[in-house]
Amino acid sequence: MDDVDTLIVGGGSAGSVLAARLSEEAGHRVVLVEAGRDLPPGGVPADITDSFPRAYANPAYFWPGLQAAARAGSGRRPYTQARLLGGGSSVMGMWALRGLPSDYDGWAVGGAVGWAWDDVLPFFRKLETDRDIASPEHGRDGPVSIGRVPPDRWPGFTRALAETAGRHQLRLLPDLNSTSVDGVFAIPASVTEAGRVSSASAYLTSAVRRRPNLRILAEAEVTRIQFEGQTAVGAVVRRAEGSMETMRARETIVCAGAIHSPALLMKSGVGPAAQLAERGVEVVADSPMLGSNLQNHLFVHLGAVVRLVARHDPAMRRYVLAGARVSSRLSDAPEGDIFIAFQSRASGYATGNRLGMLAAALYAPFSRGTVQLDRGNPQGPPTVDFNLLADPRDASRMIEAARFARALLRDPEVVAVTTEPFILPPNPPIRLLNRPGLQSRLLNDLIAVTLSLGAPLRRAALRRVLAPGKLLSDIRDDAEFDVLALASATPMFHPVGTCAIGSVVDREGRIIGVKGLRVVDASIMPRIPRANTNLPTQMVAEKCAAAIVAESRSTSLKV
Repeated sequence: MDDVDTLIVGGGSAGSVLAARLSEEAGHRVVLVEAGRDLPPGGVPADITDSFPRAYANPAYFWPGLQAAARAGSGRRPYTQARLLGGGSSVMGMWALRGLPSDYDGWAVGGAVGWAWDDVLPFFRKLETDRDIASPEHGRDGPVSIGRVPPDRWPGFTRALAETAGRHQLRLLPDLNSTSVDGVFAIPASVTEAGRVSSASAYLTSAVRRRPNLRILAEAEVTRIQFEGQTAVGAVVRRAEGSMETMRARETIVCAGAIHSPALLMKSGVGPAAQLAERGVEVVADSPMLGSNLQNHLFVHLGAVVRLVARHDPAMRRYVLAGARVSSRLSDAPEGDIFIAFQSRASGYATGNRLGMLAAALYAPFSRGTVQLDRGNPQGPPTVDFNLLADPRDASRMIEAARFARALLRDPEVVAVTTEPFILPPNPPIRLLNRPGLQSRLLNDLIAVTLSLGAPLRRAALRRVLAPGKLLSDIRDDAEFDVLALASATPMFHPVGTCAIGSVVDREGRIIGVKGLRVVDASIMPRIPRANTNLPTQMVAEKCAAAIVAESRSTSLKV
């Protein structure tokens, strides 16, 4: 299809939605370009289909060479961003959290007119089929199936944590996505009995792929947006075999995520003019705020060895069945700014239920970071600085989250079903337990044997594996624990904000200052929602797609 109507760059959580929705218009020609592999129906690898996110540990599914600095002054470490159809929705945990209504009302107050809660709720409903809850706030016929594991099916470890949280005034509530109240919840997830429900599997079905006006081009990387003056006219694409071609389009939509979307735009000449000129990039349009406002959730892991009586059923592939939303009560922090996930298995192997963990997360950070082109290699992977904990309010709340998780582990109800509670180091070795291959299987078996040893040998082995994390019994006082908690705080995989509505794009994703170019993904979120970002990103794509279709129909009528 030459001179297509819409060229979509990136087939992740947002791009897959856009490709499906825009191609519903029979006369609207759409090309979706994805740098990673395709995942056609019937050809999805088992580790991606699996409800347990072991695909997260497969390096074949991620961008090579990407690194990020977690905080100011820290070294750069590998940072994973998915590179395959479906994006993060094809590899991560699939929690289907919306965030709180005040997240989106805050967007609107901050200048993102048309993005308040009442504006976005119809699109959350449109995308979902909620299998458990029938209410006006939930959809019943959307492409994304969402369900929960009820409390009577939770393992003893999870039930003990939930009951303990209840003694901290966190009562069990039926639906995380329709209340702003703190409490304990069953985690809604985009999974079915058949496995993961990614953007790729939900939206790019066999029927959608048969549309003559849709073309999916996988293993093809867009290296530059092509401009004529200040109008985008398509993109330069590098195919897997190394050949280059230019694809022309009436409109180009960048859906590469909060790291790669700003990087591609800057490589193409859109971004902070002084920064681009310094790196030898010809400036097409000055967008001073592009690449700034980077936000991310951060978390620290605590855990314990789970006794036999309280272990997760190995046949149940879901790994986090419940969690707690908590308010720090810091004077200027929003409600529900802390989230504690109750993780009842550490790996996809049957022995992974020997370890249980609590992911204590800060879901409303004040700190902001940047994405920039690398000074020495502007066309290579971008320079990512999350700048986590730069705001002292974030550090104090991260400590509070970790202390709350510790309190849960120390409660007699939880102590009765666990032993050897610990705090994990940053970048914990969980990924090693889930990598494909024999080595991972042997490591799981070794850990299972180690955890069955007598207490002295088990503790000695855990001390060796956890370092620089520690057994809680080895920590001298609160001051040492707080230092460990902050040192262990790690960025999650939820970057947003680098092409924010109001400063970089308008309310419908059009880049301010150029024509024929939009961004539609998590990068346009002005502020990170108090939720894992997959479902909000799908909502963003649904809402923008509706606006694009309405605009296209209006233009056709005028013609």
